[in-house]
Amino acid sequence: MISSYIILLILAILPLVYKYSFWLYVIQLKEYRWDRFNEYLHTPQGKNAVFNFWFLLEVPFFLMTIILYFNPVFEYILYNLVFYFLVLWNIFVLWKIFRKKLTLPKKTGRLLTIAFVLLVGISFDFAFILNNELFKFFYSYLFILFLIPVWIIFAIIFVLHPVVSYKKNKLINRASNKSKNNDHTIKIWITGSYGKSSVKEFLCSILENEWNLLKTPENINTELWVSSIILNELSEDNDYFVAEMWAYRIGEIETLWDIVNHKYWFLTAIWTQHLWLFWWIKNTIQAKCEIANKVSENKGILYVNYDNQDIRNIKFDENLSVVSYWFYKHTDAHASNINIVKAVSSFDFHYKWEKYTFETNLVWIHNITNLSGVIACCIDLWISIENMKKYLLNIKSPKSTLDITHNKNWSIYIDDSYNLSEDSLFSWLNVLSSFEWDTILILDDILELWKESAYIHNSIWKRIAQTHSLAWIYYVWVNYKKDFINGLIDWGYSEEKILKNLKNINEKSVMLFEWRRSAKYISK
Repeated sequence: MISSYIILLILAILPLVYKYSFWLYVIQLKEYRWDRFNEYLHTPQGKNAVFNFWFLLEVPFFLMTIILYFNPVFEYILYNLVFYFLVLWNIFVLWKIFRKKLTLPKKTGRLLTIAFVLLVGISFDFAFILNNELFKFFYSYLFILFLIPVWIIFAIIFVLHPVVSYKKNKLINRASNKSKNNDHTIKIWITGSYGKSSVKEFLCSILENEWNLLKTPENINTELWVSSIILNELSEDNDYFVAEMWAYRIGEIETLWDIVNHKYWFLTAIWTQHLWLFWWIKNTIQAKCEIANKVSENKGILYVNYDNQDIRNIKFDENLSVVSYWFYKHTDAHASNINIVKAVSSFDFHYKWEKYTFETNLVWIHNITNLSGVIACCIDLWISIENMKKYLLNIKSPKSTLDITHNKNWSIYIDDSYNLSEDSLFSWLNVLSSFEWDTILILDDILELWKESAYIHNSIWKRIAQTHSLAWIYYVWVNYKKDFINGLIDWGYSEEKILKNLKNINEKSVMLFEWRRSAKYISK
């Protein structure tokens, strides 16, 4: 008798591993935070992940397990139905494996701990059920595992939270103490909605020519990663430490300041990104600006991008040194006479009543805006203008932020998949109009926009429809796809220009990849 249930249990292993791996991947991607994961569940993508084909089968099966309590004769029929249901699940998973379409989380200490607790808990429960011949509970428990994996995982996260918090706070405190005791290294912190990585890379590519520099790698910007870098790599030999860091809630940013204890601070562009977490754009700004007084205590300087009206309305403490940058003359540091010819940008730079002329291989006006803050900071750090001119010519865009390459078919690929802003998209659409070849936009959607999501996406579709330079558009994701297509058509865009795939496109074409998931369509 028990052997029959063991057969079902063996058949359930692969589907359960597949299902829990997927949800662990999503939860890990959302940094184990319920607020970010909850936003995901409210998107079409999240709803489809929960209420899919398998869910429509699992709910009736779970209801049938309840009938088993009142009519044991029904067990034979239920056993056979569950058997073939699990066989079908296994075929589906094996097909996913064959096509290499599995979604797996990254191996980390926290993930392995959660997986271990999950495995031990499930194994113990099934062992208890089978050893005590509680066969009526076998089916119900099995389908509970299929139906509520998210709640089970978050229950484990909640149980482990005290241990995780203790280890996390211990690591952060060690990093904070080491940073405070390091008097030699000058710390620079970069935060904002977008543009953080670009500002960090631009600044570091200049500073590393003059001093011994430590920076956070790529897009690493969480408190634990930055703490680990401080503990493992920061030393008195480092003249500068440049850190890119996030803040998702009001109050979090002060903890981050304790870790870095910085003197200089960049507040890059503010936008509606992560609006779900802050609710209002003013809350976003408040969260980013709440430690301005800390910079003042360190006798430092705040370099702030003034391209947001709410930012321009902020009244900073009069004791805080603030350098505003943008491309309007009313800011402290700004560029003018911007001229982009054959992927070379030249511009006049104004700062402290002086004017300088620079050239760089960076294009796109937002890069020039970001450079304005960087150049102002470097002037304050006493880097000579002559050296600055040399360094600016060697600056490159960070990975996936306007990388321009030619593929084997002689198409031009512009990889802007890391950026997540409306302004970056339309700045590049303006640049595309200068190309003679067919221009193709490969577009993802933007998440965590809360109640502004529909409005923002609709405004994007409207502006795209009014951009007559585009030959074709290809939308790569499930969220808002129907609304996207219908919106384009409603605003006058030709349905024939909306691609169903990227096959058989003109070899002589310029392809712009915007926002995260568009990157997987880039030809290697």
